[in-house]
Parts: sequence; C-alpha cells; structure tokens
Amino acid sequence: FSQVGRTERTLAAVQDFTVPNTARIRIILEPGRGAYERGQRLRQAIAERLSQSAEVEYAFREEGIGLGEILGTGGAEFSLGVLAEDPHRAVEAAESLLVELRKVDGLVDLQMDRVLGTTNVVVRLDRDEILRHGLDPDRIADELSARVAGVEATFFNEVDQRIDIAVRLPREERLDLSSALATSIEIENGQTVPLANFLSLEEELPLRELKRRNQQRWVTISGNVEGRAIDDVWEEAEAIAARALVPGVRVIEEGEREEMRRSFRDLGLAMLLAMVLVYMILAGKFESFLDPLLIAAVVPVGLAGSAVAIGVTGGSLNILSLIGILALLGIAVNDAIVKVDTIRRLRSEGLEGSEALLEASRLRLRPILMTSATTVLAMVPMAIGLGSGEQLQRPLAVTIIGGLSLTTMLTLFLTPALHRVAHRLEAPSTSE
Repeated sequence: FSQVGRTERTLAAVQDFTVPNTARIRIILEPGRGAYERGQRLRQAIAERLSQSAEVEYAFREEGIGLGEILGTGGAEFSLGVLAEDPHRAVEAAESLLVELRKVDGLVDLQMDRVLGTTNVVVRLDRDEILRHGLDPDRIADELSARVAGVEATFFNEVDQRIDIAVRLPREERLDLSSALATSIEIENGQTVPLANFLSLEEELPLRELKRRNQQRWVTISGNVEGRAIDDVWEEAEAIAARALVPGVRVIEEGEREEMRRSFRDLGLAMLLAMVLVYMILAGKFESFLDPLLIAAVVPVGLAGSAVAIGVTGGSLNILSLIGILALLGIAVNDAIVKVDTIRRLRSEGLEGSEALLEASRLRLRPILMTSATTVLAMVPMAIGLGSGEQLQRPLAVTIIGGLSLTTMLTLFLTPALHRVAHRLEAPSTSE
C-alpha cells in the first residue's frame, strides 16, 4: 500500500505527518518461518535503491496491524525525548542531537518528530497606512483574497448542474506573490496605489503539534538498533546527549528500553512473589520450614542452566527469557518435591536416613527422568523455531530447556545430599 502526498483525515492518519513531498509505502509479508529474514533482505534492497538519490530521506519502521497501530501503543526500539520550556529551543536541541546520534554505530533509521509544520507566508496589514489613505482594512483583505484565490462573479446553469465562475489573476501572476501584490488598488480622487504598500510579508514555521511532559515541550528522536545490544547503544547515546545539550534542555528515555525496565521490574516482583508462594505452600504441606528451603535450593541451579543455554545459543536476556525463568520456577522444583516427599514417607515408615535416601533415589529416578524428558522434548520444536513467531518462541523455549536439563541432572544428587546434611544438623533421630 502506498500513500503519496497528503493523506485523508482518518483516525489512523492522525499521527502521520504528510505534506506534498512525503510518501509512505507499507509492505505486508506473508507470515511463516523465515519471514523476518525475508523482510530484512527486502529492506536492504529498498535502502540500496533509495540511497542512490542524495535528495531522498527515508526510514524504516516495523508497524503493528489493527488496534495497536490505531492507538499508537507501539514504538521504535530506540526512542529519546528532548524536553525544554520553549518548543523552538527543544526542536533546535533535537536537531543538533540528531546529527550526533547518526554517528552511533548500530543506530539506524533515525528521525525526529515533525513538531514544526511547513513554512507559511504571513500577511500583515499596515493599519496606519490603510487609514491614512482613507481605506477600510477589510477592503484590503478582500482585495488580496481576490487576487490570490479569486472572487465568484457569477454562475452558469447547465441542466441540473450549477457551475460557479470566478475571476482572478492569470496563473503566472498568482504563483508569484510579489507580482500579485504589485497590482494597483484605487483610492480617493481616482489615484491608484500598489497593494503591496499596505501589506508586509513574513515567513514563519508554525507549530504543527505540541507534546508536553511535566508542562515542558517534548520532541522525540526515534530509530532502530541493529548489530549491537540496545544497552550499549543507549550508553553511547546518553554520553553524546550529556555533551551536546545546552542548559535548560534535558533528555528522557522512551520506547523499548523504558518498556524493558518496567517489564523487568514487574517480572522481578512476580518472581519474588512466586518464590514466596511456593515456599508457603510447601511449608504448609510438609509442616516444616527446612524442607521447602532444600527444595528451593534447585532454583539457582535452574537459573544457572538457563544462563548457560542463553549464552550457548547466542541469545540475550530479554522479556521472554524472564517469562521462561518465571515458568521454570514452578517446573524445576517438581523433581525436588517428588524426591523430598518420598524421602519423608520412607523415613516415617521406619527406614534409616541413608537407606531412605538411596531407596527414594531408586524409586523416583525413572519418573523424574521421564517427566523432565517429556517437558524438554516438547520445547525442542519451539527452540528450533518451527512455524511462525520463532522470534518470540525461541528465547522462552531455550530458557526452560537449559534450566530444566541442568536442574534434572543435579537434583538427582544435590537434593539427597542437602537433605542428609541438613537433617543431621537438625536432629539425630531418623523420624520426625
């Protein structure tokens, strides 16, 4: 889909800045495996074509479809807000900062909010001069409008259609404002004076829109990140902003990094709450404060396994990885719960501590391996990236597979060893 020039005034076009010399091309790729790579190749081909013209400025955006696009909830990977009391000062600071940010490696498709509109020609009436010649200011305004836009003189009826007939200056004079203003206007005593004597012309850049944050004008610089971690790009961008900005102007983080920080904080609280709830449930089930701690000891092992898996596959810690870790908290402790529960049951039946540990390990070896193996194998297609949505599925699956695999291997030895050491210190008896 392509849009050239001004767009219609629809809800979806409210946030677009469109003037006659702008164009937008929307390309929808067929979903499926490899769609992201196809999109990147197509993007590179378009960029090579557009870069052949030095007068063309372009940027790429991955847009949502449907309600998310209409509401404008999405954003660029890199988004930085420039705040100042004066909107023109904010724009100047953003423009100077944009030049420096284009030099940052890995930061591409940078563009700035179109806060200022297109250049307007403002016509001001010289009221003193108009009144000195005995004229009415409204007449001067009407004369200017008649020369530029024309005046409806009459109309022509053709069957059921009415055609208005306007009188105005020739096209060549209308396109040249100075020529239009050079035409004369009649004053008292039959004298004529050029219309330009009663007017003054100025060019100005009007404010197209005003964004505010804490009562300050706000201009956004946005772009995409390629080939580098977003944190590294932000560190370099913040260092540039600290050097380039003048007093009275400051920058704020927006976009994906702000969302990541908020999501990391929320997921951190969710993890803490999940661990507390798991401990409370196990403490109530086992009627012991020590055994739930022994079970929870496998959680750091799972986290270490997830970190190793992310590093081996070349991934990074992101929101989906944290969601996978959150799910791992409930999955990883299952094997330890089964083993500890069996040890407690055998000890209550009269077996000695060491014998109960060995017997529980023998009885629960096969169930533990089978449940872990089925979970890991079920995640393998997601980790490979089969089907659409592989960019979302892989971090989640890799995190769970790595954490659960290491947890299963070490739980077979770690949980009995910790149980033996802890209960030797707690009491010499073999039953509770």
